[in-house]
Amino acid sequence: MELRTNLKALQSVPFFSNMDETEAENLAKRLVIRHFGPGQIIFHHGDPGGLLYIILSGKVKIAYSTPEGQEALLAILGEDDFFGELALLDDSPRSATAEAIQPTKTLTLHRDEFIRYLRNNPNFSQHVLQALARNIRRLNNQLSDVFFLDLPARLARTLLNLAEQHGRVTVDGIIIDISLTQTDLAEMTGATRVSINKALGRFRREQWVQAKGRKFTILNPEALQHLIQISGGAVY
Repeated sequence: MELRTNLKALQSVPFFSNMDETEAENLAKRLVIRHFGPGQIIFHHGDPGGLLYIILSGKVKIAYSTPEGQEALLAILGEDDFFGELALLDDSPRSATAEAIQPTKTLTLHRDEFIRYLRNNPNFSQHVLQALARNIRRLNNQLSDVFFLDLPARLARTLLNLAEQHGRVTVDGIIIDISLTQTDLAEMTGATRVSINKALGRFRREQWVQAKGRKFTILNPEALQHLIQISGGAVY
């Protein structure tokens, strides 16, 4: 049962999604379970790399902090998501901080195991390159959002992405099943809390989004997509 769980988790990572079943099983045997409590730092920005993390349960916040104390919230990850994959390739220091925001269980793969497998299976490098190409396209899309979308459209994109990652469909709409503050949304969109409050006020009046405490429900995803399109953004 444990091997099957490890195998499923490994195959959720784009690097390994197209691996031969036997090869994937051999690599899955090298995964190590690690547990983290709420608020526990998994690694800091600037720490040595070397491990890939695959989330079995829980939530992890990925953030970047400046020496002045400013923070940009890059992502909130959940079950079957992964992070730290760049460390498998270049062994450079961590480019962001990872923090568990719920009790979290992960599987880890050490870079040495990954490099050993890559050397023994040269054809596997094609899968790695394809995964990297997808990441580059995603980053290009995010960069174009920063330059070409206004704040309401950026907020709409962020909420739709969160709904896709963490959404739960109900009769009322798609509930984003994580706790979010307006400060979190400001950090994810490159905005101020005041401007996020103003944009959310519009979304509520138009009945596109419902907010109750720290929970958000998408009531009209089509309207949010239309807002992105008229602002000049692509649908992805």
